[in-house]
Amino acid sequence: MSFEIAPVGANAVNTRPDIALLQANATSALAKISGDVKSANVAQVAPTNPPAGLVSSLAATQTAITSTQNAVNVLQTADAAYAKGVTLAQQGVALATDRLTTSGDSAAIDAQLLAVQAGIDSIGANTTFGGVPVLGTPVTAAVNSTGASITVTPDAIASVNAGGSVQPGSIAEFQAAAAAITSSRSTNAGNLISLQNSLQVLESTIANQQAAIGKALDVSVVKEMMNLTSTNIMADPAAALQAQAMQMSNAVFKLL
Repeated sequence: MSFEIAPVGANAVNTRPDIALLQANATSALAKISGDVKSANVAQVAPTNPPAGLVSSLAATQTAITSTQNAVNVLQTADAAYAKGVTLAQQGVALATDRLTTSGDSAAIDAQLLAVQAGIDSIGANTTFGGVPVLGTPVTAAVNSTGASITVTPDAIASVNAGGSVQPGSIAEFQAAAAAITSSRSTNAGNLISLQNSLQVLESTIANQQAAIGKALDVSVVKEMMNLTSTNIMADPAAALQAQAMQMSNAVFKLL
């Protein structure tokens, strides 16, 4: 009694080249995705150039972010200057009040008042950012990638008694100085909030633009991933057929 097993064995043998080819294709696709050129001896996925318009918009947004951030820094510097100015003006009010209530020699208080006034003048004249005066100097910020911009000017700080000779200021003069500086600080704070909001929008915009460029650059990688998936899907039936054929051959051999 004899058994014919050639047809079953032939199915198994015939699937081997298919599996080998599919495995080679899968290895090639995986190497392109990972960039492992040496191990697979294949060319890496060719880079894809993103749309020129998208790149240009990204560059414009980056420029706008730099401009707006610089303006924010300038206004933050102005805010700190105003805070110091208000503190000094309030000290002047207190000293001027003491001067009126002091029965003795007021020369020491006058010297302190003149020092306070000099401090306020110094803040107004010497507050700088990047070597550029801040108070009374316009600053322009590009608030979006289309070129739109806004210009704001932090108010200058006036001298306490600019209308007369150098002498100790009065209570009313220091009170007026404190009120004026406080008003300038409030206006500056509003401009600062507006610029900070613009900066947040720009940062969100550039994140979206970078993501879009990343997707454009990933087109070739996605293509190779699809090739890899397709190869794996095709390899599964071939491997199953070979396994089934070999299992049937082993079953026949057991009967011999």
